[in-house]
Amino acid sequence: MPDEAAPAAPPGFVYVARAPFVNHVGPLFQAEHDAPGSMTLGIRVDTIHTNTMGFMHGGMIATVCDSAMARAAVFLLQRRTVTLRMALEYFDPVKKGDWLTARGRLVDQDGEVAHTECLVKVGDTLCARGTGVFRLLRKV
Repeated sequence: MPDEAAPAAPPGFVYVARAPFVNHVGPLFQAEHDAPGSMTLGIRVDTIHTNTMGFMHGGMIATVCDSAMARAAVFLLQRRTVTLRMALEYFDPVKKGDWLTARGRLVDQDGEVAHTECLVKVGDTLCARGTGVFRLLRKV
């Protein structure tokens, strides 16, 4: 759980504990309502998430994107996943204090792997786009 000093999420987002690594670098918040096969995560960018130029570190954007895509697959398919491949395109820097959302969605699956995509935005500005391939594991 984030500490009381952690930046607050806007209405419609709740904190949900995740994997130890994601909890460590977060806090990540989850949209209260998403359609099956999609997952929207959000984070208020704080100093710990930034690079030496004061922008959100690309690896942190990748972490949020990866988590949103994996959770989109898990949410619909009810199976654990591991990332096989992920690609990101970065379009616009994200600044400290920004509220970033990552909306992952399941594109296709064949029983062994799931194909996903994710749009990373600040407001209406598209900052990054990711695609991912996940191995489907055991049921949740």
